[in-house]
Amino acid sequence: MTMLSCRTAGRLILAVALYVASVYTAMHVVEPEFDPIRTPMSIYVLGPHGAWMTTTYFALCAAWIGIAYGFAQTLTRTRLTAIAFFLLVIAIVGALIAGLFPMDPLATGRPADALTSAWGGGTMTFAGRMHAGGAPIAFPAIALTPLLFSLAFRSAPRWRTVFVPALALASGVLVALALAIVSLRVFGFAGYVQRVFFLLLLSWMIVVGRQLTRFPTVIGNPS
Repeated sequence: MTMLSCRTAGRLILAVALYVASVYTAMHVVEPEFDPIRTPMSIYVLGPHGAWMTTTYFALCAAWIGIAYGFAQTLTRTRLTAIAFFLLVIAIVGALIAGLFPMDPLATGRPADALTSAWGGGTMTFAGRMHAGGAPIAFPAIALTPLLFSLAFRSAPRWRTVFVPALALASGVLVALALAIVSLRVFGFAGYVQRVFFLLLLSWMIVVGRQLTRFPTVIGNPS
């Protein structure tokens, strides 16, 4: 394992995190017809600039693959990391499904109707069912993966320096998911919490990416 491969994975993760954050921010500006308090992020695919939003799903897949590669080379194989890698695969598959199968188009042309369509109202297309059906599986995997890997940092000397910030951000991601579920049940929407979820997730990716770029030239067996 050389510094170049670690740095390549780290730079890939950093580039994706910054790219996705930029697209997410831009979507709120170029597609202001969607209410960020109520609507999920995936609704931006339905707007005139939806192609940009679609690219973020595949970009996140690339980042997850970079994370998997970096951790496979630098973390000891344990039961904890084995579970984390399994969930990471689910996260990658979930991102692919979300990118390949977009949310249902607006039923009446009003943005508010997209949320109803996506979460079970009206007649759903195959793509809409795939997108909505995959979310309950993908989001828990996406939320738990950073937490499990962060817990593994404590016993890994090369990752221990970022254990606290990584664990704090990963815990925030899981809390945000829990709040989103509660908000959906109580208010019927959770767009605002989902945005916090992705903010914390991308921040965690940045911490991981930066750490990977700092690894020494020659790395022996992970410890």
